[in-house]
Amino acid sequence: MHQPYVQILLQIAAVYLVATISPGPNFFMITQLSLAGRRGLGAVSALGVGTASAIWVALAMLGLATVLQKIDWLYNGIRIAGALYLIYFGIKLLRASMQRDDASAPVTAPPPEATPQAYFRAWRSGLFTCLTNPKSCAFWTSVFATMFPPHPPVWFYGVVLAMIATMSVSWYGSVALMFATERTQRGYRRLRRPIDGVCGAVLVGLGAKLAADS
Repeated sequence: MHQPYVQILLQIAAVYLVATISPGPNFFMITQLSLAGRRGLGAVSALGVGTASAIWVALAMLGLATVLQKIDWLYNGIRIAGALYLIYFGIKLLRASMQRDDASAPVTAPPPEATPQAYFRAWRSGLFTCLTNPKSCAFWTSVFATMFPPHPPVWFYGVVLAMIATMSVSWYGSVALMFATERTQRGYRRLRRPIDGVCGAVLVGLGAKLAADS
């Protein structure tokens, strides 16, 4: 009886997986946070992205994502806010790449312990980066318009919400853990300045492109 709905769930999951693994602002944000801090910072930022993904799904279910896309001034406001945030974060990385490391500090020294405030900022960065990406709105509007069944049962909404949140946290959490291994951390501490420079330039470029898109 539920076979058609299961097939639709698999289709939504497949489309979302392709969209998720494509490098974008979320990927570069989580990568840099994982490299620059301890393992937990990247994982918490991945949780922020998962929270934002669940919010976008809920908005789409309520029909608000479609309405948002039709309100030009609000849609553009979100787009510009997201672009400015990416540019701001990218400039911070570019400035950090120009700062010399303390010569007295050993290269293999671990980064300092993250504070509760740092964890909150990491979660907020993931949340805000995903929420202010209008491509998320466009994606869920198109997915729901083309793939969501008419008048599905209540359980279907809950499964979609849980599935997307789980997939988002799982993928970005895996990215965070991959870039937070001790071997990767040692390599980052040796090449911190060029890596920060490249990540900063990419984020500034993504922000500029987002601001220029109509």
